[in-house]
Amino acid sequence: MNKISKIAIFVINILLCSCVALETGFLMYGWGIGVKILCYGLAAVGLVFGIVVFVLDKQALLKTCFLAMACACVIITVIAALSNLAHLNDYPTDAEKIERLTDIIRSTGEWGMLVFVLIQILQVVILPLPAVVCYVPGSRIWGPLTATLLASAGVLAGSLIAYAIGRFFGKRAAEWIAGKEAVDKYAKYIGNKGKVIFLLMQILPFFPDDILCIVAGLTAMNFPFFLATMLLVRPIIIALYCYLGTGSIIPFSGWGIPVWIAIFAVCVVLAVLSFKYQDRIEKWLVSKFRKKNKDEEKNKDE
Repeated sequence: MNKISKIAIFVINILLCSCVALETGFLMYGWGIGVKILCYGLAAVGLVFGIVVFVLDKQALLKTCFLAMACACVIITVIAALSNLAHLNDYPTDAEKIERLTDIIRSTGEWGMLVFVLIQILQVVILPLPAVVCYVPGSRIWGPLTATLLASAGVLAGSLIAYAIGRFFGKRAAEWIAGKEAVDKYAKYIGNKGKVIFLLMQILPFFPDDILCIVAGLTAMNFPFFLATMLLVRPIIIALYCYLGTGSIIPFSGWGIPVWIAIFAVCVVLAVLSFKYQDRIEKWLVSKFRKKNKDEEKNKDE
């Protein structure tokens, strides 16, 4: 990314953050204070995060922030439009509005499911949407089992597309999507002997799954192993999000409230630590397994 492109993305990100804040103030007037605070907070986080990564020259993260705010702007626009078209503002509480939105989406039948699958494909290939945003709404609409199956199909398809981008379009395409720094780093990590490391990176929350899929296509990692890893790991993680997101395992009331607060606090801490110490965590993980592999090879020689 050249300097002009970087500045352009930064400026557009600021405009998108402003758009989210303005849409919240003028178009989401019928929604409760909790939803508005969430939207305003999202705009503020996007603005601050965009400024930080721009100053630190983290180009891949700047692209991620830009795409995330673009998605947020589109989602809020759609919700605001439905609030008027479907008369959601006639419902007094946010819970009733959300239930009405759920009924509308559920009434679309197979088309709604198809859109849900397409969102999962896009979030792997180009859209940096959080897992909660991608999976939990589906579980609330169609139930955890159906949502798990649909999301797994979409994520698997998106992972295969990402792998194909790296395999058939080469390093230049991968660098355009993920950034040169990220591609070089992860290609070095999961090179010829990084299968175990790749598997662990897919499980642990510190690593960018989408970038890893693209980089895997650049390396000597064979397709059967890549496919097996996706089939083994992704559905389990997706099912965890979907079943927790329904509130059937940990309820959103009573004893579940302090548990969810604790889970949220832990997630925030892990997110901060992963952002601050990601390089150290990656290097420690890689060094441990490379040392183990060397010891095993040494024992074989002896």
